[in-house]
Amino acid sequence: MTHEKPNMEFSDLTGRATQDGITVTVNVYRFAGTQDPWTLEIIDPAGWSTIWSTTFVSDEDTLDAFTEAVEEGGGMRAFLEPPPTLH
Repeated sequence: MTHEKPNMEFSDLTGRATQDGITVTVNVYRFAGTQDPWTLEIIDPAGWSTIWSTTFVSDEDTLDAFTEAVEEGGGMRAFLEPPPTLH
C-alpha cells in the first residue's frame, strides 16, 4: 500500500527568524487547495520541531502567535529545549 504525502501550502510569512544569535525556521502552513486553518511549526537549529495544537484562521494570526510566544517565553531560547512540545 502506497501512502502519499499530502501537499502543503506554505504562507508567504514562512521563513527564518533570528534573535540573540538564535535562528529558527517559522513554518506557517495548511493543506494545499483548501481554506483549512493555518498551523504553526517552529524548527530550532538542532532540528527539533514545536507544533502548536491550536490552528489559526489567518496566516497573520499564526505569525502573531509566534511573536507572542517569543515575547512571553523569553526569546528564541524557548524553542531550544527538547523534546518537542505542543502549545
